[in-house]
Amino acid sequence: MSLMVAGMNELHEAKKDVEALKQDYPELNEQLVHVTSLTRQLQLKYGYMGSLLRDKELPDYEPQFVRESILSLYQDEVQKLKAHPNIVQLKDIMKKHRQISDSKLFLLILGAKPELLQGSTIIK
Repeated sequence: MSLMVAGMNELHEAKKDVEALKQDYPELNEQLVHVTSLTRQLQLKYGYMGSLLRDKELPDYEPQFVRESILSLYQDEVQKLKAHPNIVQLKDIMKKHRQISDSKLFLLILGAKPELLQGSTIIK
């Protein structure tokens, strides 16, 4: 697993795109914030959420100590998000800002300021 270091300009650009998504697609944003918050509350890695959204299997992010029933509920919530008619907007942002780690992008979605994320490598 390689960690990507995002520059301040990249973080600000991503934040701008996240804010545009929030304004242009409020229902999608609400669902996205819900799933991102759930990811945080369940203490799952943001990379796991990102891999599910991209339909990729990333064993580095596979939860190790989460009950299967809880994981199934979580995956159902991610599926609901993926079924949103405007999900392509989110996927475009994720693709555009792939140099920013999933954790930083999803923390921006939760409202984190880019300045707090600059250089941070602890959050996965």
